[in-house]
Amino acid sequence: MTSEEGLDQLQWQAHPPPVRRRKWPTRLAITLLVLVGLFVAADRITVGIAESQIAKRIQQSQNLQSKPSVAIANFPFLTQLIGMKLDKVSVDARGITRNGVRVTDLHVDLKGVAPSDGFKQADVDHLSGTALFSWTDMESAAAAQGLDVTLTDGPDNTVRVTGNIPGLGKTTLQSHLSLAAGNRLQLTASKVESSSLGLAGRVPRELDFPINVGTLPMQLTLQMANMQTSADGLRVYAEADHVLVTGSGVSSG
Repeated sequence: MTSEEGLDQLQWQAHPPPVRRRKWPTRLAITLLVLVGLFVAADRITVGIAESQIAKRIQQSQNLQSKPSVAIANFPFLTQLIGMKLDKVSVDARGITRNGVRVTDLHVDLKGVAPSDGFKQADVDHLSGTALFSWTDMESAAAAQGLDVTLTDGPDNTVRVTGNIPGLGKTTLQSHLSLAAGNRLQLTASKVESSSLGLAGRVPRELDFPINVGTLPMQLTLQMANMQTSADGLRVYAEADHVLVTGSGVSSG
């Protein structure tokens, strides 16, 4: 075998050089995932701090016994914070007492919230929500007026009021709900369901009573629309516009 033939044989047996794969796309993807993860973590930590601060300010300004639950909607929060305008903030508070009347649960959605001064105050474009008055809490409001009654939901959005009426004994009435200025609910008998004595068509008024709620947190005003009775109690829609929430209270914008 000549030297030239040996060289040709070695060339045929040699392995081709390994192909180097580009690793930068994989590294870039990993880096981006890490950065996104850090951004999401920072966003969630920041929103948690903001929610706690808002809850604290609302508790202080509205004289609430317990700290409400606050949730800031939409992601990311940091971009909203940069613009100092929060799209929506939801607040849930329990056991609010006004004028001796207990609001069992209050849910409020604050839209267009512009915080300032380190979240010590905020301008709110619109507030809407619902106030739940449980039957037990409404019975307590009636008891404060000297009425011993039992309340349940009646047909056609009425309230069944059962109590003892002098000269008539135990009587159950269907009472109509109305709403007056100053967040003043009124129960007025509209029909007799049952009575131990005949009433000859008369609807007694002895079990009529008002529930004077008064000023609700963040200047919410109860609305007659969407007032609903259920097994849980009475739910009343409430709203307010252009409210400034500060560390010392609220004022109209």
